[in-house]
Order: sequence, then C-alpha cells, then structure tokens
Amino acid sequence: MEEHESKISVEEMTELITNLENYYANLGYPKQNVIWIANLIIKRLKEDYDLYINVTGERGKGKSNLTLLLTLLQVRYAGIWKNEKTGKIVRVKPRTSPLPKPWVQQTVDFDFNRNMSFLDDFKEVKTKFNSLGQYSPFVIDEGSKNLHKQNWMQKTQFMLVQLSDTERYQNKSFFICFPNFRELNSIFRNDRIRMILHVYDRGKAIISMKDPNRYTIDPWHLDENDKTVQYELRHTPIVARGPYQLLRAEKKTKNYAGNFEFPSLKDVCPRIWDVYMKYKIDNAKKELKDKESDEGAGISKQTAKWKNATKELMKWLKEKYPQLTFKELADISNIGRTTIKEMWDADMAEKTSEPVPLVRAPKGYNVEEINNPQDSVNEV
Repeated sequence: MEEHESKISVEEMTELITNLENYYANLGYPKQNVIWIANLIIKRLKEDYDLYINVTGERGKGKSNLTLLLTLLQVRYAGIWKNEKTGKIVRVKPRTSPLPKPWVQQTVDFDFNRNMSFLDDFKEVKTKFNSLGQYSPFVIDEGSKNLHKQNWMQKTQFMLVQLSDTERYQNKSFFICFPNFRELNSIFRNDRIRMILHVYDRGKAIISMKDPNRYTIDPWHLDENDKTVQYELRHTPIVARGPYQLLRAEKKTKNYAGNFEFPSLKDVCPRIWDVYMKYKIDNAKKELKDKESDEGAGISKQTAKWKNATKELMKWLKEKYPQLTFKELADISNIGRTTIKEMWDADMAEKTSEPVPLVRAPKGYNVEEINNPQDSVNEV
C-alpha cells in the first residue's frame, strides 16, 4: 500500500469525530463510550505508564472495528499543527483536546503501515513499534498468530515480552485482537494485559479490568467468573441467551467495569474502513502466498533429504553385505521392495551414464585404449 493511501487525513478525522458525536447524541450522550475510553488511555499513558488491551469476542462481532476506532481516537489531535498568525509549526503528541485557535491541524499521526501489524514477523513488529512516537497506539490485528500459547516459542512472542519490559518508557498503548482470552499465553494474560474489551454483540462491548491483588494466581478470575455467569444464566436456555441476558450476567462478575456501545466505522467514516479492509486483505494474501511458498519449499527439501539418506543407507548395506536380497533389505528398512529396487536401479543408471574422465596415456598406449572400459590396465 502506498504511503499516502495508508495515512488518515485531517478531513477524514474531522468527519469521524463529528459522526461519532452525532451517534452518541442520538443515544443520549452516555458517559461510557469509545471517546471516553480513548481519553482514559491517553491519561494513563501521560502518567508514565504503558497499557496493554486485549479485544475479545466471536469472529465477525466487530473486534477490529472497535480497536481501529480506539486507535484513531487516541491520535485524533496528534500530528502537525500550524499557527495561522505566526506561521509557527509544531508536532503535537496524542492529547484529549485540540489546540486552541489560531492553531490549525495539518496532519494526523496515524499510518496503517506503522500503527498496525497484520501477520508480521518479529522483525517487522519490532521495527513498527519502535518507529512510533510517545503515547502512540500499536495494534496486532491477528494476535492468534503471534501470541497463541501453543506457539510460545516463536521469536515474535519473545520479542513482544521483551518490548513490554524494556520499552515501557515510550508510554505506548498496545492493542491485541485475540478471540479467546484463555488461549492467550500466560505472561501476556496475567502480567501484561490490564484491560479487556469484550465485544459480546455487534456494536456492544463490556469493559473488564485486571484485579490488582498481587496474591491471586489468576487476576482475571476466569474460573470463578465462569461459574458466576453460569449461575446467573441457569434458568435461561442456551438458545435464548441474547445480548441482554449476557450483559446482565457479566455485570455480576468480579472484573466487570462497565459497558458501552459503538458504531460501525463503515457507517461513520466509510473511506477509513475501505482503506483498512484493503490493507488487511493485501496482508492476508501476502501471508497466504508466503506460507504456500514456505510449505512447498520445506516439503520438497525434506523429502529430498530423506530420500537421499535412505538411498545412501541401502547402497551401503548392499555393498557391505552383497548377499542381502532386495526382499531382505525391504524387511530391514520397512520400505517396499519395489521402491528399494527402483532406487538401486536409478543409482546404477546414474553411474553407467557418467562419462569416463579422459586421462593422459602412458608411453606405449594411445588414449582410446586407456579410456576404453574393456581394457585391462592391470595386465600391463
């Protein structure tokens, strides 16, 4: 994606903010909303902290939509500003309110190529993260690849843990879109993640906060909260458990901190959503192509390696013990007799097809005699 296509313009950001304000005006200006959460994130970062947020929920419910809204709002007033009277130009870090007049915003500090990671390897993730300014947001939109507990040994995860330890001074927010919180590796789940935003229905999310009790093994009380929800829904059949019933039960859990509604970015700012989807699809295609290429190369290389090793082993056994038959070799190696014979015949064919190297003829012999396989040099 070209650089100018991956950035957000001031006009687009203004449109987004205006439409968001109209959206919440129609709902009666609820206190808890995406703008309120974005402001909380900025305030925490400015208190010399970082913040790791996991966005969970079923596929297709709107995790990416919510994450993108929050990251955009976090940098809505960040960028280049110009004083219309003096002509002075300054770069402004993320803040909760715009600069007063006569300051006019010229750019928005958001770039899909820098603020978002789609299926990147560990080097790309680190480069993007370090390229961002203070108080900036960073998103891993496909967290299941980089953070799944079964893939803990990947370099990407080691690097992410290291970044969370060594780069805290940069005071950045870190968003992870991961559908199932239980499958997140334990270091991120228990030590790094401070807030969970669970999208339980389209346009509706629940806020959960980490328990600060240092003695608890599980600061998210997953098992206890599970029992609480099950108890609250005990009289409601699974097929009848809708958003209202789920929210009512979630409010009884230990980590519940609030809930809010949010609009579809496709409705409030279609162009930004189109750019996001294009960026996401392009990266998915690239990942699929790279995966197919790597798998193909890996299979052919490993097959060739084992085939060559087996052939060399059979060759050594046959030469060391010439009395062995192909049937006996098949019994020893658990490889089909026909396969072994074909390998042997192919090896013999390669040998007989090799050209005989020319040598200098000694005195009394011509070149043709020396290079003729029928000649017996030992008789001379």
